[in-house]
Amino acid sequence: MEKENLINNKVFKNLINVFIGALIIFLVFLMFNLGESDEQNTISVNGFSEVTAKPDVAQITLTVITEDIELGIASNQNNERINAIISFLKESGVEDKDIKTSLYNINPRYEYLNDYNKRYLASYEVEQSLTVKIRNLDSVGDIVAGATERGSNDISSLQFIIDDDELLKAQAREQAIANAKENAEKLGKELGVSLTEMVSFYENSYVPTYSDNAYKLMGGAMTELSSISSPSIQTGENSITSNVTIVYKIK
Repeated sequence: MEKENLINNKVFKNLINVFIGALIIFLVFLMFNLGESDEQNTISVNGFSEVTAKPDVAQITLTVITEDIELGIASNQNNERINAIISFLKESGVEDKDIKTSLYNINPRYEYLNDYNKRYLASYEVEQSLTVKIRNLDSVGDIVAGATERGSNDISSLQFIIDDDELLKAQAREQAIANAKENAEKLGKELGVSLTEMVSFYENSYVPTYSDNAYKLMGGAMTELSSISSPSIQTGENSITSNVTIVYKIK
């Protein structure tokens, strides 16, 4: 009798295990189908907008590079030229907040003897850069010429930017969202479905700047500083774009 009871208990336990296993498989299958159903009942649409505007600020890097066997002489010459450039910038209407020292380097320059086994100190090179914002765009050419006359022998990274672009970004975003909604309604009609609610939203904005590196004078190549004329600078336009992606539930 006891043996028969043991056999019945084992059979019952096996049936319970089989039932639990089948239930687990059913629940996993159900969850998978529900997730797949949700994914299938959505559509994704894109919206795009581009807003153009004229830049209102020019940003430029003015660098002075001096060289001498005596570090003190090279440093003093560099300081004199940088100070003259700063004074000129302020006289030209550039504010203190728009003049920033962005680089200061002192580097020894070595040269090698004929056998290349020995080197000697040839000179010291002192390099100092100012990053300048120019808000009067009509004066950019004159400032480039004036800084060159006062000793800047490396002028680079000329960019035209929009100083406060948040309003334009918001405008581009609003237009891109409207474009995405229009695309969603059109797609819904073509598919014969109705939009119910927004599931997710993503935006990618891009603000390019117009840059011109053509005005770069290196290594003290200027020999007649007084004859340097103001270059003609064209600002062009900047574009602010917004790309949005909206996901909707449909029925």
